Amino acid sequence: MYFAFKHAHMMFAAFSGVFFLIRGVWMLQDSPRLSQRWVKIAPHINDTLLLTCAVVLMVVTQQYPFVVGWLTAKVIALLAYIGLGTLALKPGR
Repeated sequence: MYFAFKHAHMMFAAFSGVFFLIRGVWMLQDSPRLSQRWVKIAPHINDTLLLTCAVVLMVVTQQYPFVVGWLTAKVIALLAYIGLGTLALKPGR
């Protein structure tokens, strides 16, 4: 079970980064693809699955944020990624 969730987590993380890059390119190109419904929904589904796998891995390994240092750093990096990603993908004024 551990390895299945670990590999799923890594796959969802890779997809999140790649799709973030693709959306950034589309934004720079002013592509109409950004207004498609699936482009708006897919990141939320992926991030939900990514976080679900992370929570399962956390419980299975019994390593928790604010107890284990590297996991605390990962949670802080996740919050920074969300915040900076929100700013980066907003259309300019």
